[in-house]
Amino acid sequence: MKNTLGNLENLVKERTVELEKAYVLLKEREESLAEAQNMAHIGNWEWDIVADKAYWSEEMYRIFKRDPQKLAPSLDEYLNYIHPDDLDYYCKVNDYTRNIRTSGLDFRIVLANGEERTLHIKSDFIYKDENLPVRVKGIVQDITERKKAEKAFVNLEIARKKEIHHRIKNNLQVISSLLDLQAEKFRDRKYVENTEVLNAFRESQDRVISIALIHEELHEGRGKDTLNFSPYLQRLVKNLFHTYTLGNADISLNMDLEEDTFFDMDTAIPLGLIINELISNALKHAFPERKGEIKIKLYRELNGKYNTGAESKNEDRKGTIFILKVSDNGTGLPENLDLENPETLGMQLITALVDQMDGELGVNGDCGTEFRIKFAIKEK
Repeated sequence: MKNTLGNLENLVKERTVELEKAYVLLKEREESLAEAQNMAHIGNWEWDIVADKAYWSEEMYRIFKRDPQKLAPSLDEYLNYIHPDDLDYYCKVNDYTRNIRTSGLDFRIVLANGEERTLHIKSDFIYKDENLPVRVKGIVQDITERKKAEKAFVNLEIARKKEIHHRIKNNLQVISSLLDLQAEKFRDRKYVENTEVLNAFRESQDRVISIALIHEELHEGRGKDTLNFSPYLQRLVKNLFHTYTLGNADISLNMDLEEDTFFDMDTAIPLGLIINELISNALKHAFPERKGEIKIKLYRELNGKYNTGAESKNEDRKGTIFILKVSDNGTGLPENLDLENPETLGMQLITALVDQMDGELGVNGDCGTEFRIKFAIKEK
């Protein structure tokens, strides 16, 4: 009997030591978990829907700056923390989560001292049966500093892009000025055709300026890689009228441009050069010593589709289709104009740029001249 009691006592002592070691190990792991949550700013929580009781880890209390000696907040108390502008979105996502059972979202909270923080929450619903959630558990991470860093990076990237566009614009303006200075050397020289040479320099300047204006618009804009094309087009055409009409009001301008049309540089630069060629050609040649009108129309074609014939280059192209029309009521086109094999540098440039845009070029010379360019902006 004594031996039995002695053996039992030894077993109890051994078991007690094991339990003490397990308890110490558990405490160490709890402390390690708490430290990890503190370093990562991640807290875990649980809500018993049936009993309406909540559990928060220590880091949850730190994130919300609540006294850990107090009970975890009720659902209404918790919702009061959420930023008013985010509350409706938060509740909608939460309701949706009941169906998909798991979700994650970012939202803002307002602490008792008025400080705003940005959190990321991930939660899982636990169901007793198919339609009855009984418990929710999840984690919350304070991502305020990460969001600030992301915003700072975005602002830095915007500033960098603006600086690049600013430098390119300045360099292009220098090139334009150099062309102007070079042209001066050919004035009044007997052995060159002044008009032809000076026109060549002026046309080159116009092309450089059309590109420089794009970089200027991007520099002054929203820091994006796209620009609102209509304001740019107005500036470009105004500059061309100033250059070629020299205050002559006999040539009028009618522009019908769709607003808030944003193009990236791959579209804006070739399209700007095309318009530069068409307008400058009209101003130089369409109205010899008489009045006239130039019209520009830019619009998107609703439900428009490219010709899907065998010879179409655009049969696989998808996206928003735009139409650019540049017309005048001037003298019309030369009879020998061949779009397939243009002779002038301007027309060669226009056809090459339309091909570069994967667009379609049409010309109508029945009453004056109308150029029609159809192109697509690919969906991204």
